[in-house]
Amino acid sequence: MISSREFKKIKIYLQEFFSLAEIEGSSEVDFQTPETIKINIQTTEAPLLIGEKGETLFGLQSLLKKILTKRLNQRLFVELDINNYREKKVKYLQELAETIADEVSLTQKAKALEPMTAWERRIIHLTLADRPEVETESQGQGEQRYVLIRPRLPL
Repeated sequence: MISSREFKKIKIYLQEFFSLAEIEGSSEVDFQTPETIKINIQTTEAPLLIGEKGETLFGLQSLLKKILTKRLNQRLFVELDINNYREKKVKYLQELAETIADEVSLTQKAKALEPMTAWERRIIHLTLADRPEVETESQGQGEQRYVLIRPRLPL
């Protein structure tokens, strides 16, 4: 559990980090859970900080987690978002999953999605977990790993 004193320290560490990295913009820090902080940055440098398919964003998130965990000397989870990229991506993936699941349910034919990161695949799986008429499965290897959505077979 992060105390209010530690929360203030986190804000200071983040200001130092972004200042040293010469990243201009504003940041908002909040609790997602007692052990998870959510950081949302609003900046004109978003494309550079997000990177292709969010790779830079997730790298920054990992780096911030390591820095904050070390400085606070406790386990901490960090969820970084830049210009609401992550939030928009989640919404897009959820809508995609529902649309493809409707199609699979109607046609009774499986459909493979494009290769995705583990984080993106997880969103697809979670979105469709409660849909009784379809099931999801990750297939493929490495960067070619994708989600297959297929009709659920009767028991």
